Amino acid sequence: MERKKPLSEQVVVIAGGSYGLGRAIAVAAAGRGAKVVVGARTREALDGTVADIEAAGSIGLGVETDVSDRGQVKRLAEATVTRFGRIDTYIANAMVTVYAEAHRLEDEELRRVFDVNFFGGVYGYWTVLPQLRASGGTFIQIASALSYRGIPLQAAYCSTKAALRTFFESARVELEKERAGVDVCVILPAAINTPQFDRARQKVGLQPQPVPPIYQPKPFAEAVVRCCEQPVRELPIGWGAQKLLWGQKLSPRAGDLVLLRNGWRAQHTEELKPTDSPDNLFDAMPGDPGARGRFDAQARDSTAWSWLRLHRGMIGAGVASGGRHRDRQGRRPCGEPERGARGHGTERFGKVDPRVRVDGPPGL
Repeated sequence: MERKKPLSEQVVVIAGGSYGLGRAIAVAAAGRGAKVVVGARTREALDGTVADIEAAGSIGLGVETDVSDRGQVKRLAEATVTRFGRIDTYIANAMVTVYAEAHRLEDEELRRVFDVNFFGGVYGYWTVLPQLRASGGTFIQIASALSYRGIPLQAAYCSTKAALRTFFESARVELEKERAGVDVCVILPAAINTPQFDRARQKVGLQPQPVPPIYQPKPFAEAVVRCCEQPVRELPIGWGAQKLLWGQKLSPRAGDLVLLRNGWRAQHTEELKPTDSPDNLFDAMPGDPGARGRFDAQARDSTAWSWLRLHRGMIGAGVASGGRHRDRQGRRPCGEPERGARGHGTERFGKVDPRVRVDGPPGL
């Protein structure tokens, strides 16, 4: 994928950007100088996000948007172009969920999760593609590591994330065939400490929580923002995500057994919560919850695995540079025969190419 213009020259739109990971992405992008437009359903949270964008030193715009309505997504894009003239990166982040066994989901609940999570992303793609073609921009879909692995109590959520991943696999190849200059990134995060777990509909009677290990939104937001400049086809973030993907590839049945043992208890605390508690499935909840949820005590502030994966080129360059330095100190390069060995002098084979690099840890 081609490197894009610097964030300081970009206009970034985040659908579902008023709290949680979206809020953290908005602040991270603003801190790098991007102009940021945020779409979400709650005015108070939008105003709080715009204030954070401005505090980070940039310009923000909040547009009330329910992404399940294609007309409102169109209005979000039009407001962006009217204010800033173009769209360079569009980030589809809006989501809702229902904690319930698959057979306990109601028709309207499952449809609503698809309307927001799946069609919300698709409407964004359909709407902004002409703008991204014009700017040579990037479409970023925030999916989930659960795009590859369904888990108990999350049939609705996992289904939508799997559908998004395959939809954008198709779209990506189509764009490559026409040489549109538009990149599509699918982000696969591990569990994040966001306010969503206080707002999700649940039928278990207990407070939902992210499946450990839990991460703060900031390091994940930084990885997403990096994709605005250096797109990655598919990016798992957090060791928990990478471990799940590898486990699913190696032995899905082993995953079944692990989930049978702890797939329920890992998704909730022991705090009782009425099943009719307010939720955001159909209607927005008031207030401005910010980026972080209630799990600060358990959440990690960094993800070494994702940092290594994203910076492995720098690590390789550092290794190669160190090798060149040793060569200048008079050491024989690895693989070069000693001068004078019969039939194998350096005059015949030449020197080792110093541009060869050693990559960091592999990724999917």
